[in-house]
Amino acid sequence: MQFGVYGLKPEEKVFFDAWAQNNGVTMNYHTAGLNGQSPADFAGDDAIVALQTVPYPPAAIEAMAAAGVKYLALRNVGMDNVPFPTLAAKGIQLANVPAYSPQSIAEFAVSLTLQLVRNFGYVIQAISAHQYTEAMQRTGKELGTMTIGVIGTGRIGASAVKLFKGFGSKVIAYDPYPNPALKDEVEYVDDLADLWPRVDVIDLHIPGTKENTHLIGAAEIAQMKDGVYIVNTARGNLIDTQALLAGLASDKVAGAGIDTFEFESDVFPQWEKNEAPTNALYEQLLADPRVIMTPHIAYHTETAVENMVEVSLNNAKAFVETGHAPNEVDVQKLAQA
Repeated sequence: MQFGVYGLKPEEKVFFDAWAQNNGVTMNYHTAGLNGQSPADFAGDDAIVALQTVPYPPAAIEAMAAAGVKYLALRNVGMDNVPFPTLAAKGIQLANVPAYSPQSIAEFAVSLTLQLVRNFGYVIQAISAHQYTEAMQRTGKELGTMTIGVIGTGRIGASAVKLFKGFGSKVIAYDPYPNPALKDEVEYVDDLADLWPRVDVIDLHIPGTKENTHLIGAAEIAQMKDGVYIVNTARGNLIDTQALLAGLASDKVAGAGIDTFEFESDVFPQWEKNEAPTNALYEQLLADPRVIMTPHIAYHTETAVENMVEVSLNNAKAFVETGHAPNEVDVQKLAQA
């Protein structure tokens, strides 16, 4: 059995090698993602195990199918970059990793919030310029005095709720499907319009579906408290970046923690080359000391990486051996959505 591994990161390889040795599977490693491959590139592969945040090109899926590869195992949760109609048309089965470490992302979201409310951007900027009195004059806020709005209370959101409550924060939550485990922990609202004006921090933990695109735009920001903080470790399309910049310019928004950027597919190739992104909106956010920008790394802990590798490989192995995987998704249904 042989798996084609795409988008391999250095920190993953030790886990891939250990699993391969324990399971007698050959790994065909590629540091590049799926993009521009021909059928010959998939020769000998029984399944593809991939990780990338940029779109999966339909042509790469078609090349897989032409090579006789029927299984694609993702090493992450998100599938908004997957061309479901192409997978469905070519008979490619798909699996993802539904939860590799909810705690890793929740902790990162809380850490971004802490940096924002304690003015880390300003402080670091001031210290770098040896303006120590400026740094010392920056007055922060305590999370225990603040109300947090958590949007999305699945595994990650639920972990974030518990962390914020550990700081003494009040938490108001929104989710179309409230989490029964949190019924005594948070106040749920039925409409986001009831949440926007009541919270000091908005923390996003929902999928980047078409319906959720620009969940936060100009109209929503106008309903928020003056001086609100916005944290996004979920998907970039949830926030209208132009509206966020306008909110920052007017001081309606006091700060933002952006781990997932709306136009990430534009800047990701430059990230990989250690080049400065040339996207004008990204540059504006990066230049603002009230904004903390990170390159989609909220998930990135040792625990998460190990789980992502092992669960995806177990999915791939199950596909090859049985034709189905524990975390298989309904490609046909998603293609029609």
